[in-house]
Amino acid sequence: MTTTAGLAWAVKDSLVSYVEALADGVVEALPPASRSEAGFWFPLTDAGGSGVVPLEGALQFRGAIRLSGHWGALDVELRDPHVELDGRRGTLLIRDRGSRDPAAMLPFADLTLAEEAGDDGGAAPVEVAASLTGHGRLLLGGQYAVGEPLSPLRITLPPRHG
Repeated sequence: MTTTAGLAWAVKDSLVSYVEALADGVVEALPPASRSEAGFWFPLTDAGGSGVVPLEGALQFRGAIRLSGHWGALDVELRDPHVELDGRRGTLLIRDRGSRDPAAMLPFADLTLAEEAGDDGGAAPVEVAASLTGHGRLLLGGQYAVGEPLSPLRITLPPRHG
C-alpha cells in the first residue's frame, strides 16, 4: 500500500460552513493543496531525499486555503503550513502574507499530539490537536478566543527506508 505523505486539516468546521453560507463566500484550496469532504490536503515538502522523516522537529507542507467573503472584508489565506514539534507539543505556522520577507511565518495554532506516535514506519496518520494562538486570532478577525479548539491535524509521513 502506498501512502502519500502530507497534512490533512479541516481548519474549523464552523468557520468553513459560515464562509460557504455567505452570499459571496468562497472556500478554496490553492495548489498543490486540494480539498475533499474530510477537509484540505497539503503535501509534505521533499524531506531531502533521505526517505526518513521523524515526527519531531520541523515539517513543511505546500499549498494554501483561501477563505473570502463579505465583499472583500473577509480575506484569509492559510499558506504553506509548517509544523514544529518538540515531544508531544508544537506549533502550526503559516506564511505571513503581509510581510516583506517571503519566508516570514506566523504561529497560527498550538499543537498537542493526541496520541502516542507508534513506530510503524510512517504509514499511519498521527492526529494532532490544535488550538488558536494570538496571531491566529488576529488573522481570523478576532472572532475567536485564544485557545479556541480548531479541527485536528492528521500528519502522514513517508515510509521509512532502512
